Amino acid sequence: LRHFVVVVTSAVIENMCGQGHTVGGQFEELRGIIDLVADQSRIGVCLDTCHAFAAGYDVSSQEGVQHTLDEFHRIVGLKFLKAVHLNDSKGKLGCHLDRHENVGRGHIGLEGFRAIMNAPQLDHLPMILETPGSLSFGYEEEIALLYSLC
Repeated sequence: LRHFVVVVTSAVIENMCGQGHTVGGQFEELRGIIDLVADQSRIGVCLDTCHAFAAGYDVSSQEGVQHTLDEFHRIVGLKFLKAVHLNDSKGKLGCHLDRHENVGRGHIGLEGFRAIMNAPQLDHLPMILETPGSLSFGYEEEIALLYSLC
């Protein structure tokens, strides 16, 4: 077998909700991981909205989203932000529980998702819907809802 050097592949780490002994619930922990990587051009972060909210970052309002993104930039750096996992939270702010909910049906709510969908810092990023879905509210409806907030 031949081995090839792949220069375009990056590892992307995801923020966590701070449950138990997980690492990555606070932006400082993500920065600490990145600081251990020799070639930092090959590492990035996927920001999970439920995890951020459960870890105590209030993304349920325009002001909260802006503050969270400002903190992310100050601590980690927006250049490391590579994707966003979109999901609401069944748990309250700072609950440290990883319980995804359908968009607009949890504690982040539509105001938070309107702010997320319209944040200029996120314009260029892939956004991945990561919700439980349901028979009455499927992924097509959630995607249409998210687009309607733009």
